[in-house]
Amino acid sequence: MTLRDRLSALHGADATALEAFWAAVPPGDPVVERTDRPGSVRVTFLRRDHGARAVHCGLARVTDRSHWRSGLMTRVPDTDVWWLELVLPSDLRTGYAFRAFDAEAPADEHFGGRPWDPVGPRPSATVELALPDAPLPDLATRHRPHVDVTTPETPWGTAWTTSPAAARTLLVLADGRTWIERLHLPAVLAAFVEEPVAIAALDSETRDERLARLGGDTGYAEFLADTFLPWARTTTGVDADRERTWFAGQSLGGLTALLLAARRSAAFGTVVAQSPSVWWHPAGGRTPADMPPVDATPWIHEQLAPSPGTSTRVLLHAGTLEGTTPHHVDTAAGRLRALGHDATATPFTGGHEPLCWRVALVDALATGRTPMRGGVASAT
Repeated sequence: MTLRDRLSALHGADATALEAFWAAVPPGDPVVERTDRPGSVRVTFLRRDHGARAVHCGLARVTDRSHWRSGLMTRVPDTDVWWLELVLPSDLRTGYAFRAFDAEAPADEHFGGRPWDPVGPRPSATVELALPDAPLPDLATRHRPHVDVTTPETPWGTAWTTSPAAARTLLVLADGRTWIERLHLPAVLAAFVEEPVAIAALDSETRDERLARLGGDTGYAEFLADTFLPWARTTTGVDADRERTWFAGQSLGGLTALLLAARRSAAFGTVVAQSPSVWWHPAGGRTPADMPPVDATPWIHEQLAPSPGTSTRVLLHAGTLEGTTPHHVDTAAGRLRALGHDATATPFTGGHEPLCWRVALVDALATGRTPMRGGVASAT
């Protein structure tokens, strides 16, 4: 009997049958089934809720934004069972969260369906989902060693640093709070990357400050290269040479990464730009909904001009569910190569999703030097 058959059988079921159903399904996990279509799986999300009038299951770029109604779950009548069936790429990695409403689901103009959208009730905690063919499928479950993280005072806001023993590589990050407190990057690196990596991650105190710093501010890129990087070397005690000095930025931070590659290439041997916000423009007033079409030239591309400096390695990543972003990322890589940089653009199956960025960054750090533990990837 398929899961759909079992859900149908619950119509008019008594309490005993309901308890038997919940006892038989994986607690808290969606049910994943192969389909007859290569490269896809059927994923059924289940939620137990007695009092909700509507429940939404949010997945980045799958059931959010203009697609948010596709995330509304169906209730088995007169039960506490809510379900949503989606056919998804078998190599997708994403995060999902539930949002329960005590009234009818809101109108389109009031709800974007994003797990972080402030409208309506707060979502449940985001859960990582790696489908069967996703890279590093055990990233969320593998044992992670403890790594000491410090939060030294800085004149520029909150920072996090790590200094593993024998580290010879230094990774500088934007959006430190996300990387350290949500994504637990130091422990993940310790679990998956053979060679220790020291981290210096800076954060912005407010959303407005983040937009001002990372939104294409060439002065901030220069600050990272000329001021924060020397501070990071001193604070971590890892005075890595240029070839072992990395910078990674995501979303708006991806713009900063590209500016560093073009204007301060002598500072970092490797720059990682993940899902850069190619919609951004200094004129202001734009949002991610203003993503440029494939025949347009994003502002950030115009900044990738010849400048004095050493060529650097630039790794660009973008999700296949991010609209025109992969096209513009590929174009940016071509422009950087024309300037003499070693630039590559690599897509991942997913949306604008930190969980995908984490996998791509871990893989880049591992394959750039030494094999991954467990034989997942090997040095190039």
